[in-house]
Amino acid sequence: MNTGSHLRLLWLTFILISASLSTKAQTPKLPIAPREGFWVVEWTPKSRQCTVRFYTDRQELIYEETLDQRINIARRQTKHSLNIALDQAMYVWNITHKAPIDRQWVAMQLYRK
Repeated sequence: MNTGSHLRLLWLTFILISASLSTKAQTPKLPIAPREGFWVVEWTPKSRQCTVRFYTDRQELIYEETLDQRINIARRQTKHSLNIALDQAMYVWNITHKAPIDRQWVAMQLYRK
């Protein structure tokens, strides 16, 4: 190989490496763990419905919502949506110390477009 071929190969390698680094820098990472409290998703094998319950760190039930379909809690986006809804429920709980009802926080987060 001559010097011109080496320079072209080096230049091509540089472009490929910089392109791959720039694409990785643009993908946002969604937090998996909530800041406060935790959520539980339950369903029975024969039912298509699932129930999402939010609890404080002291295991107090603060919100419950039933959905007409099961959700895939293995998906990162689903966990993120549940964490956002949990944050909303925790905010209301910390202000009022009452469990809100019929807010549809989970459904709004999961099915927003």
